[in-house]
Amino acid sequence: MPVRANLVILAFAVLLIGCASTRMRSIHRAPRFQSAEIQHALVIGIVKDQVLRKAFEEEFVRQWSAYGVKAVSSLKSLPSSVPLSKTGIEPLAKAEGYDTVLVTRLLNKKWIPAGEPGDSSVTSKSSGEIQNVNTALQVLLAPPVYVNDYDLATIETNLYNVASEQCVWSGTTETSVMGKIPKLIPPFVKLILKRLYETPGHSEEKKLK
Repeated sequence: MPVRANLVILAFAVLLIGCASTRMRSIHRAPRFQSAEIQHALVIGIVKDQVLRKAFEEEFVRQWSAYGVKAVSSLKSLPSSVPLSKTGIEPLAKAEGYDTVLVTRLLNKKWIPAGEPGDSSVTSKSSGEIQNVNTALQVLLAPPVYVNDYDLATIETNLYNVASEQCVWSGTTETSVMGKIPKLIPPFVKLILKRLYETPGHSEEKKLK
């Protein structure tokens, strides 16, 4: 095979390995929530692989700093003996002066055969449900879903106000995965923070119309 053809095939393979598409399926924001109020945030990624969890949490820390937020990885802040539950996290978050806790976990994974569109069956929260304290804290009480290899991942990111113990912002995303997971983390975090700081009612989709 000619050298040029080999280079074309190699370039195409590299493109596929690094290719990923993340899109927002839903966003819910509490009526009085203002993202500008976030100053000190604890980042929790519910991931079984501790290397991935570290990379995920530290990427949030790195990118959030551009918004003037002092974010801290839970791996650095939480003792290993602390369970990832409301009873384990809430007292420490208050004692350490966090005003916000961000929790991200996998809701669903689905293998999509070539040529078929991906469509998650996860039901989004209703506008009233997000304001309910008990419902808002379910993500910390429910057992996490772990993932190794997948093609389509539905991920839920919830933001909790420490003082009120309520979920003030929630976003559900879908990521089509081609390649290694660590490469998908920076664009995922970028999208979440971009949408978190958007003015309500002025999302990117509406600007494009």
